[in-house]
Amino acid sequence: MSDYFVWLEYYAAAPVSKNVKSDEMKYADGHQHGIQPTQGQVDGLQPSLTNNVLAVYATYNRTHPAAGAVVPTNAAITQARLIKTRSAH
Repeated sequence: MSDYFVWLEYYAAAPVSKNVKSDEMKYADGHQHGIQPTQGQVDGLQPSLTNNVLAVYATYNRTHPAAGAVVPTNAAITQARLIKTRSAH
C-alpha cells in the first residue's frame, strides 16, 4: 500500500540562494499508477509556500540589512513554483 504526497518548492535566487518548501500533503493512497494531485490540492499548498518564502526573505533581510533582498510577490512565487511528489510504501 502506497501513500502519495505533494509539496511545492520555490528557489529564492541570489543573494538569498535557498530552496524553500511548502508543507507536504497526502493526496492519495493505495497502489495507483500515474496518480497526480489535483489543481485544487496544489493550490491549497500555496499559502504555506508563500508564508515560508516570506519568512526566509525576512530572516535574510534581518541578518543582512545592507543587502536588502527584494521580496517576491505571491504571483511571482506562484509562477515560479515547482510541484513535487513522492510515494511512500
